[in-house]
Amino acid sequence: MVKLFCAIVGEAGSVFEVKIGDAESVSALKKAIKAEKPNKIQCDADELQLFLAKKDGGAGAWLTEKYVKEGVSDSDTSDLELLDVAGAPLNLVGLSVEDVRFQVTKEDVKAGKVPVHVLVVVPEQ
Repeated sequence: MVKLFCAIVGEAGSVFEVKIGDAESVSALKKAIKAEKPNKIQCDADELQLFLAKKDGGAGAWLTEKYVKEGVSDSDTSDLELLDVAGAPLNLVGLSVEDVRFQVTKEDVKAGKVPVHVLVVVPEQ
């Protein structure tokens, strides 16, 4: 199981946790995210757009909870990798247990430097 921290684009302070097997698919992650936030996400799970929340197209640093809590917009996703292959296993798209492993310290918590792994774009209702 991998613990992923996710945030909804356009919803300031919306960081939440989803636990899922890292061999599960991007499609399964969309379903898990929808199940975790049924009041915020009213569309079908397959309509969600997921982005790997790593700068430089997946090659840079994770976005932080502090950054995301200030609110992210659609333009903030332009430099991020879209997770658009529904059947792709999470462990092959940068979301394996090893990829997201981060030793959180008290200093990280105080500074809001805890990583966010997935940004979620919900289509307008």
